[in-house]
Amino acid sequence: MNPLPLLDPGLNVAAQQFSPLLTAILAAGKDLDSPSVYLAVIVLLYLGFHPKYGIRLAVLFGIAGGLNDALKLFFHLPRPYWVSSAVKAYSFPSTFGFPSGAAMLSTVVYGYTIAVVRRYRVVLICLGLAAWTILARIFAGVHFVLDVLGGLAFGALVLILFLVLSPGIDVFATGLRPRGRILGILFLAALPLLVALPAYLSLASWQIPPEWVATAMIQTGVPINPVQVYTAWQGSALILGSLLGYEFLRSRGGWTPPEGLRARSVVALPGLLSTLALYKLAESALALPGAIVPAPVVQFVPVLLASLWFAACVPLIARRGLKNARE
Repeated sequence: MNPLPLLDPGLNVAAQQFSPLLTAILAAGKDLDSPSVYLAVIVLLYLGFHPKYGIRLAVLFGIAGGLNDALKLFFHLPRPYWVSSAVKAYSFPSTFGFPSGAAMLSTVVYGYTIAVVRRYRVVLICLGLAAWTILARIFAGVHFVLDVLGGLAFGALVLILFLVLSPGIDVFATGLRPRGRILGILFLAALPLLVALPAYLSLASWQIPPEWVATAMIQTGVPINPVQVYTAWQGSALILGSLLGYEFLRSRGGWTPPEGLRARSVVALPGLLSTLALYKLAESALALPGAIVPAPVVQFVPVLLASLWFAACVPLIARRGLKNARE
């Protein structure tokens, strides 16, 4: 028994053995904690409800992602399948475990969506997705209970602070001249990295315990490399791309989603599919066999291109298409 019960891999083993069917269903939710899923929520909020909500969520996600990387590196705690071969790993994340990025990011993404949309069906969908995403981490063997609780706590704290502070920041940003807004965008885009990189550098001389590597190898056959910055690069790209795209859109007269669910769907669904396709295409192009591309570039560029596309290009194309349809 681990001296900290919530860091006991026995809880993961017990959860996995409780019901094989339940474990299979919940563990399948491991893929819900992915850039594509979170990007989809941001795009739907931006194109289907109002750009200002999507932009705010993009900034919130980017900051939370950088903070999660920093916290993982600061605490540098293992994952269950690194310390116990009895825990079956349904996925093989290489980063540290505490706090859970899935719990933290799903809390801010779905919590913010609930806070601004406030529609019964949206609330139920968001709660369901958040619960599935979070429970999957325990049943998939990639997070301790403590990791999940820590992610929920940090995510809720970041969300509350953002909801309290963002209206005042919006007023301040609106009063800036274009040059000042661009400088503000660059600062916000750098913020996830400014938070995460010091924690990364602090582990320059740290050595991963050999027993973690050996136990993880039993499950995956691949050496783990947890001392890395991952989500911060994606968060920085998301903030930079979406805010620059939104600034360009504003300079062209802005855009408001059309009235009516059907009209909004005509814009939001193709916009969502094209954004995800562009993201996957860019990601695949950078990961071609034989391509020597630094990991930060692979993490940064696809998100940047996808963000510019949904924030600026999709609304401008939709505006022109709706104008032509009326004529």
